[in-house]
Amino acid sequence: MEKENLLKLLQKEPLTNMGIIGFVENNPIKAVYNQGDTYIILGDSDHLWAYLYGRKPNELKEMLNTIEVPTKYFANIEDWMLPILTDGREVEWKLNTRRYYFPENIEIKEPVHDVDNLNKKDIEVILKHSHYSEYLTRKLIKERIEGGLSAAIREYGKLVAWGLTHDDKSLGFLHVIKEYRNKGYAQDIGRSLINKKRELNEVAYINIEPDNYKSINLSEGMGFKYDRNISWVKFK
Repeated sequence: MEKENLLKLLQKEPLTNMGIIGFVENNPIKAVYNQGDTYIILGDSDHLWAYLYGRKPNELKEMLNTIEVPTKYFANIEDWMLPILTDGREVEWKLNTRRYYFPENIEIKEPVHDVDNLNKKDIEVILKHSHYSEYLTRKLIKERIEGGLSAAIREYGKLVAWGLTHDDKSLGFLHVIKEYRNKGYAQDIGRSLINKKRELNEVAYINIEPDNYKSINLSEGMGFKYDRNISWVKFK
């Protein structure tokens, strides 16, 4: 299936499929497997990822039993898909998240502080301070700065707060350096990114780990609404 036709199919339900749509728009699609109304979409990003789409358990079971998907990395896994996908397979790691989106009818304020964009000179600061630095590379951050949306707050030229979009166009990488917290910088980074998404007529959404209560409280306080649980899995 050509990417254009795949996107037309996915955009019939833009909220349900926002994660897959963003990934398909941003990355080369290598293959699309189909069984009835169920799809496995194979795309090349930092790894070869298989994105799952559908609502019918029997179709997903049949596909996984008959098709040898050439990757260990699976994404966009809803709760009902997990037991089907992991049945008989050994999991190396699993990332569970709660997905939130920002409704169109909610007004978003303009940032209080000055916000600009990230640039390549900011990469080392991001790597140094990120809680996920062990999973990040300079190449990945550079690609997200150049290929996605970003927001940055600086004090006297020093980068102190930032956010980016992932390769599925979700908001992420939000961080405020410790000594600069409690100034409203995180809210302003979020506001800036939401406004940029709206300018592109795209849904602003974010995936948050269930025990990240600070991010959940921040997002809900800004107006984000819970959508569903989404997981990523790597098999051995």
